[in-house]
Amino acid sequence: MNLSTYAEQKLIALFSILLLSSCDSSSDINLMGAWRLDSVYDYHNGFAYTNKTPYPSEVHVYQPDSTFLRRGMGHENKYLFQVNENQLLIKETNGSPGAKLIIIRIDSTQLALKKEKNLIFPGKNQERFEIRFFTRIPNDSVK
Repeated sequence: MNLSTYAEQKLIALFSILLLSSCDSSSDINLMGAWRLDSVYDYHNGFAYTNKTPYPSEVHVYQPDSTFLRRGMGHENKYLFQVNENQLLIKETNGSPGAKLIIIRIDSTQLALKKEKNLIFPGKNQERFEIRFFTRIPNDSVK
């Protein structure tokens, strides 16, 4: 692996995250409503891939009663959610633990969530994460 390419990829990923997080207004998070998944950025130890057409398509609907509906492939799954500063905590409806996501960007039209992923290989100095990018859509467009 070319060290300069690796360093450049790490810098690009770091700057992307810093740029997105600088736009976050975590004290005024308005998560309520419907969000369509637009793309998914995967990073693993210097290797990155952006899926610009994720399949199956997903819509996430956050409701005022702290429930969250995930719709896709003709299915609808219900979860509980809680926002603490810039963290979005997702739980199963029976209370069992779910995912812990970092809100790196949210505004009136865009949402970006970062999820740390389990490492595949043993060893030090490894990093693996996913960033999911969403666009707000009108609630009446959600079936």
